[in-house]
Amino acid sequence: MRSDSEKTLLPIEIISDVVCPWCFVGKKKLEKALEQFQDQIVPQIRWRPFQLSPEIPESGVNYKEHLIQKFGSERALEGAWQKLANIGNEVGIDFHFEKIEKAPNTIFLHAIASQVEDLQKRSEIVERLFIAHFTEGLDLTDINQIRDLLEPYVSNKGVIDTIISNPQILDEIRQEITYYRQNGVSGVPFFILGDRYSVTGAQNTEVFVDIIRTILSENSNLS
Repeated sequence: MRSDSEKTLLPIEIISDVVCPWCFVGKKKLEKALEQFQDQIVPQIRWRPFQLSPEIPESGVNYKEHLIQKFGSERALEGAWQKLANIGNEVGIDFHFEKIEKAPNTIFLHAIASQVEDLQKRSEIVERLFIAHFTEGLDLTDINQIRDLLEPYVSNKGVIDTIISNPQILDEIRQEITYYRQNGVSGVPFFILGDRYSVTGAQNTEVFVDIIRTILSENSNLS
């Protein structure tokens, strides 16, 4: 087996929102693709912020009512949930939309993740928030809940309070989201692989596999 120094470094940027179920699905599909190349590449994943509903107040809103407004009817929403539940079963996600009471404003969650320099820890935080929201139905507007959730990754709970009360950090997150919107990102997940190939949406694993193969082939031709 090759050492990491012998493998190809593959930068991957993922523009995402932690309350986006398709972002969770896309994460799992990308991971399945990366598993196929674990002896060839070292993925360097950077999570980037996006907000599907920046208008939600800090206290959150009723989750189901909020989504019914977006989908137009309860029937349409439940159809979307069933589709996602079926896809979730295929990729290893146990969606429990019925447990979610509040739709949160995710600006603070993005701010916390952005301040964690270790990219692996940042990925673990994103995964934990996905599970907390979509599987456990935890209240992500509750700062005490967030502190407890992220304690394994941010051991000093006071750091979290410092981050979410820092207007400069929050403004930087909003500016970054605005930048993505101005450059054509209208929905998430949005993936950028190898600094040059983009994937919109939670595409099938094969899409990621094909792109990674192309990148490896191009790098081989350059060497």
